[in-house]
Amino acid sequence: MTACNGNKKQVVFLGDSITQSGRTLEFGFINLLEESVDSERFNLIGKGVSGDKVSDLLVRYENDVLAQNPDIVFIYIGINDVWHTYDLGKGSDIDFYEKGLRKIIADIKRRGSKIVLCTPTVIGESLTFEDELESKRDRELDAFSGVVRNLSSEFNTELLDLRTIFKDYLIENNKNNSYQDFLTNDGVHLNEAGNKLVADNMLNYIN
Repeated sequence: MTACNGNKKQVVFLGDSITQSGRTLEFGFINLLEESVDSERFNLIGKGVSGDKVSDLLVRYENDVLAQNPDIVFIYIGINDVWHTYDLGKGSDIDFYEKGLRKIIADIKRRGSKIVLCTPTVIGESLTFEDELESKRDRELDAFSGVVRNLSSEFNTELLDLRTIFKDYLIENNKNNSYQDFLTNDGVHLNEAGNKLVADNMLNYIN
């Protein structure tokens, strides 16, 4: 079993700028969660770094996760692994993404922590993309999300399928097929509604 610091359960959120903003923004999802959970029972630890991909998590997860003696770990990574392939030319091959996540999951699970794997959400809130490059990128996000789902099944972790949750929300609300402004402020980074949607769904796994 994992150790509890001051009898509080340690809840770590590992990810990229979306997770970083979950703590730095007043309406960030980690801050919203903090308002909902019992502060005497849970300590929420944000470990998001802007621009991170799975390769970056491999460098820092021992210090940022294992060293925290976590009881619960949310792993929310994948947007940059896809996005940077198109914008910066330094994304992640899907096989590397899978191998990297597998190592991180295995090491955390070995410590006895509860793991919640989160699928990557969206790069653009449009339901269909006229631009072929954007359409290809969206299909890759589906493939990377499939990797997360498969690893969750393989390792018997919790699965928070944010991609499906976001798409269902956008089908219901994005009637004009807009690129942004429903759950994000730029197609990727969460606005207040997006943070609330993530927080509301994450809350179910903090117990």
